[in-house]
Amino acid sequence: MTSEVEERIHTALAPHPLERLEDGYRLVHPEGSGVSTLRLLPVSEIEGMNVVAIAEIVAEYNLAGVPSFHATGVQRLNSWAVHGAYYLDNGRLWQKAQLSVYSNEPAVHLAVQTILNAFGGQLPLGRSTALATNSAAALRQQRAHHAMPSRWPKPLDEEALTAAAATLRQRGLAASSSATAVWAELPLSGDCPSRSIDPQAETVLLQVNVGVPHPIAGAGYLATISLPLTQAPPNAAEVCRRLNELELEQLDFVPRLGAWGLHTTDDMPGYSCFLPSAEPLGALHMTVMWWCVRRAAWLRDRFWKAESGIALDALSG
Repeated sequence: MTSEVEERIHTALAPHPLERLEDGYRLVHPEGSGVSTLRLLPVSEIEGMNVVAIAEIVAEYNLAGVPSFHATGVQRLNSWAVHGAYYLDNGRLWQKAQLSVYSNEPAVHLAVQTILNAFGGQLPLGRSTALATNSAAALRQQRAHHAMPSRWPKPLDEEALTAAAATLRQRGLAASSSATAVWAELPLSGDCPSRSIDPQAETVLLQVNVGVPHPIAGAGYLATISLPLTQAPPNAAEVCRRLNELELEQLDFVPRLGAWGLHTTDDMPGYSCFLPSAEPLGALHMTVMWWCVRRAAWLRDRFWKAESGIALDALSG
């Protein structure tokens, strides 16, 4: 049985000159910049799980003109990723995003629009983001090329962020907010709820910034997950690569629209997800925060070892 999300996607794409695949669509971009595919992959029925399909959006970048990235470089690039995580396959740059499609999806319009935005924007924004790493001049050129607004005409009401922090505290998390962000902490081990109480507490910092500009993609929502690490592990790039792979193996999971990547000049592994948006979208900031909470809990339960950090043996298993 086709879900409402799938039906709306097919209806929206029907008028467009796309190559129709057995399970989706293929778009060859002009000037040989690459190929985008959107597949609605059916999921076998599993008792107690309402996932009926996985929407998978993939960009295959043409090597011409795109910088060459090594294993560490592609994970640095992932700190700027929009619409999914970059990865390398046989020396070629790719990018992939996924969303689980539910039979009882409570926010059909948001799910459909998110999938369509990723299909249309993943490769153009992704290629420009990669090109922007060449130089400051290239960054300015690519930003001007897309000409995305860098701020919202009207900011999100600060009261909405205050209310979000209050909701998180009611759920037992240390949380606070400002005029442009809401943040919370989730313990990875122990029972201390915040590093402000105990600087040694192993808590992950979750933050959603609203109305902030991406280097290329304009204003939107930026969600980040910062791990309690004092220094980057020697295999930080491999940790990020493997976490991105493992997320894509999940069926019933939060949207895979961001990426684990290397952040700051210290190459610290962390997660970021940027959602371009021309204006505030209701309570999306809270939705994105709950995505972060669930993703952090997944990491805690499967891969984190107290006082040791991310366990590589668990990642490779």
